[in-house]
Amino acid sequence: MAESATSLNRKMTAARITRCAQDLAEERGLDGFTMHDVADCAGVSRRTLFNYVSGKLDAVLGVPPAPDPSRLIEFRAGGPTGRLADDVKATIGAFLDSKDLAPEDWERVRRLIAADARLHKAMHENFAKVAAFLADAILEREGARFDPLRARAAATVTLSLFDVALDAFVADPSTSLAAYFMAAFDGAAALFD
Repeated sequence: MAESATSLNRKMTAARITRCAQDLAEERGLDGFTMHDVADCAGVSRRTLFNYVSGKLDAVLGVPPAPDPSRLIEFRAGGPTGRLADDVKATIGAFLDSKDLAPEDWERVRRLIAADARLHKAMHENFAKVAAFLADAILEREGARFDPLRARAAATVTLSLFDVALDAFVADPSTSLAAYFMAAFDGAAALFD
């Protein structure tokens, strides 16, 4: 399904806000700019800015991308293969394939996070929310018989594998982030066979 003009415009505005906030953070540090500076740089009003982000940390880290709803429905229903590990791998791989950030953009975010403990903490909190979301999706899919601790562990390991894949992608962007994730996932799964 084609993306609507409104949706595309929102994505472009969100990307512009994030780019401006990251530029300002790199140039001045997190404390060296205001949200007014971000709004001016992005060419939006402060009111519009706060419709996209709640503060500097969100502006610099960017709006977390939303997974494809049809993939989530399929996953929760037991698909696409019927085997949990394969389905987590396929769902996350498809999600990563749909993202269009260049390696230098990922590297920039990593640099900013490494330079400021507040950004590192905020990113960790975002990852924790994603892990909880994935764990809930696993529990919904697998039902009451599935151990919640096992679901949380699976979600946390999956996010850790993303971090491994991201390191590899930034170091060598000749392979896609999704392909690195698939390789990391397969490597971890082989340890437990």
